Amino acid sequence: MTNIIKFPQKNTQPKDSDPATVKPAKNCDSKKKSVLDRSLHFVWVVVVLIWPILKWMLSLDVFFQMLRMVYHWNTPGIYAGWTFLLHFSALTALTYFVSFFRPKGAR
Repeated sequence: MTNIIKFPQKNTQPKDSDPATVKPAKNCDSKKKSVLDRSLHFVWVVVVLIWPILKWMLSLDVFFQMLRMVYHWNTPGIYAGWTFLLHFSALTALTYFVSFFRPKGAR
């Protein structure tokens, strides 16, 4: 025979309040959060799916920017070091985003 465990029924109404006098609380931030969460979840899924190709493309771009930075090191007005730093930061941020971030609905 099997062991059947009957879970207790959930009481939906509080004991001391009348259902006619209780007003539901309006939360406008829940819609904003859900839209933001859904869009962030969509972006995360798209980035994770194309990550192997995107990682190679960004790595080659960062390597090119590093070579450009070394070549234009003492040339005034080029700002190749800042450009390299920007591209390297983008690669690092996307790597962190794919590796360590997971939206609330993802498994």
